[in-house]
Amino acid sequence: SKVDPSDILNINAFDLKRVLDFDPGFMDEDAEHEHDATVTSVAIKTAGEVNIKLLQTWIRRLVIEDGANLYRYKGVLAVKGMDKKFVFQGVGMSFLGDFDDEVEWKEGEVRDNRFVFIGKNLKHDFYREGFRACFATPENSELRFPIGATVEANVGVFQKGTVVKHWDNGNAYRIEIEDGNKSNVWAPIDHDAYIRVVAVA
Repeated sequence: SKVDPSDILNINAFDLKRVLDFDPGFMDEDAEHEHDATVTSVAIKTAGEVNIKLLQTWIRRLVIEDGANLYRYKGVLAVKGMDKKFVFQGVGMSFLGDFDDEVEWKEGEVRDNRFVFIGKNLKHDFYREGFRACFATPENSELRFPIGATVEANVGVFQKGTVVKHWDNGNAYRIEIEDGNKSNVWAPIDHDAYIRVVAVA
């Protein structure tokens, strides 16, 4: 069955329009400030797309290990293979985010990323460099199997199929299985646990 990117990230539904109606300053970095000298904000705005697997690892690391120091965080991200914007916000270890069904990237719109983290004793360079490491680059986006390639996909057991699309809804591959019904399955990342070369008989 299809792997939902929101399941990969272990996140809940998020509605940017509803949030903006409630909090028009949601993405206003200048609105965030504290008087405690140890409390600072780190923000970034940059064009590009992030790799969903790397984003998953980065977010989990921040929430689990730095949650106690994070007072508030919010952002809008462009994920490779997704037409919808990924929107998130959180307080401490309470993370809420999803691909918003009502907010898609428009044709010609610059796919950029904006976020701000507010917390205590934040290492600004660490946050910025960590996020930039999530960017989809030729090195982490290049896939082993071209469209049309015959492969084996893990559907509980490995079955032969054909790669029909790359980066579909954030998943590295969509594969049409040779089961007589032309069933489609998804490989979330390019790894032998999900997709592999056809075994030699």
